[in-house]
Amino acid sequence: MSRNNSAVRKKTTGSDDYDYTGNRIMEHARNQFLKKGYHGTTIDDITRSARLTKGSFYWYFKSKEDMLKRILLDFEHLFLDKLIQSISAVEEGTLGKIAKFVRFTSAFAYYNPELCVVFTTLSGELVGTRHKIETEIRRIYKKYQDFLAEIMVQGIKEGVIKKDLNPDLVASVIIAFHNGILFQWFMNKGRIDERAYVDTFKRVLLKGIISESIDPHGVKL
Repeated sequence: MSRNNSAVRKKTTGSDDYDYTGNRIMEHARNQFLKKGYHGTTIDDITRSARLTKGSFYWYFKSKEDMLKRILLDFEHLFLDKLIQSISAVEEGTLGKIAKFVRFTSAFAYYNPELCVVFTTLSGELVGTRHKIETEIRRIYKKYQDFLAEIMVQGIKEGVIKKDLNPDLVASVIIAFHNGILFQWFMNKGRIDERAYVDTFKRVLLKGIISESIDPHGVKL
């Protein structure tokens, strides 16, 4: 994924809510969840991986579910909220906002791949299982979808987004597309040309939603 984004210059998955040890536990929990899934991971797995005691774990977290919620909130605050803030500051209209979306998400994924992928994989594991955390996952995705849909509505009004597209459906497709892009990149890391991968994502995205009157090659990303 691209590194060229001034808004994301370093790894940001360290939460301000915790000190070094707390963030270390979080990092190892994410890695264990990626390896074994939420249900397949025990607190012993996490503490053993982090080389810490259970007492250290319970100093920071009430339970495995409490840690899961913290990971979801980290994704929301570190990725989604900052994405919304970054795009909302763009003054160039819809095309400028789409350009910012591609740059920001690519840079964030480059520096924080585990956080991005673990949110997607945990969502896939837990949505539909009636787990208590499912409501939280759906809330975060709804927030993400609503924001992207607003951009699509604006683009239709500007005449740069195809008028026959449903903004809510486009937003859902973009999220699904991006989640799949992240997963494939994470799975094939080191074997994919990152710049070419991001460029392909950009071209396919623009080809699908940009009005025929706009030259997608002229959109500076």
